[in-house]
Amino acid sequence: MRRLMLVAALALSACATGPQEGGWTSGKDAQPFQTAVAACSQSSYNVDTNFTICMAGRGWSRLSK
Repeated sequence: MRRLMLVAALALSACATGPQEGGWTSGKDAQPFQTAVAACSQSSYNVDTNFTICMAGRGWSRLSK
């Protein structure tokens, strides 16, 4: 039970520190931001370039820093 609570806490903290919509701009007909982030997070294997390319394919571009 204790381990399950720890896993749940870690999972929730990961959601809070994921990409924020403020760092991205959407194109016409872009997928909802959280949907795109969820899909791209799973398929990019934590490689930033892969994540950015995936997000672009779903209608989102990273803003310049």
